[in-house]
This record gives sequence, C-alpha cells and structure tokens, in this order.
Amino acid sequence: MKKLSLTLCVTPAFLLLACSSQPLTPQKDAVEAGRKAPSERCQSLGSVKGVARSIHGTAEQALDDLKQEAANKGATYVQVFQYSGTGTAVTGEAFKCP
Repeated sequence: MKKLSLTLCVTPAFLLLACSSQPLTPQKDAVEAGRKAPSERCQSLGSVKGVARSIHGTAEQALDDLKQEAANKGATYVQVFQYSGTGTAVTGEAFKCP
C-alpha cells in the first residue's frame, strides 16, 4: 500500500516536469535580426554586443551571440549596427516588439 501511494504522489510530479516546454533561459532563435530600424511601436532595451568565442570564429557565431544577448534582455528584434574588421564581433540594439 505504501508503494502504491508513493507511486501516485511521485508520478504526477515527473509528468509535469516532462511536459514542461518553457526553456530556462531565453532562446536566440526567438530573436529576429536585421539592419533595418524596427517599428516605432518597438521598445528599446539597450545596446548589445556579440562575440565569436573561438580562434576560428565566424560572423555567424558573432551574430548568434548577439541574438542570445538580446534574448537575455527579453528582446524580439535586434538591429545590427556594425561588424568588426575580422567579423568576429558585432554590435546592435535590442528591441521588444509587440
């Protein structure tokens, strides 16, 4: 009887954890990036910087890092301003758009 009641108590907790779909950290995939200024309805969340963190870093890695930094601020869009001469760093401004 004790095993049954323990199983009935623990199983729902595991099911809830298994069904969770919200990531613990914001995801860069939810952030759109572009050079164009966002809609006037978007709210600025401040400047962001992305860096490729390896010796053989690429502009794509720097952009991914920029988008992750924007996502960490709650942004949905990041306006890209400038890449470094080597392409391993990029700056922009994060925005939260409706």
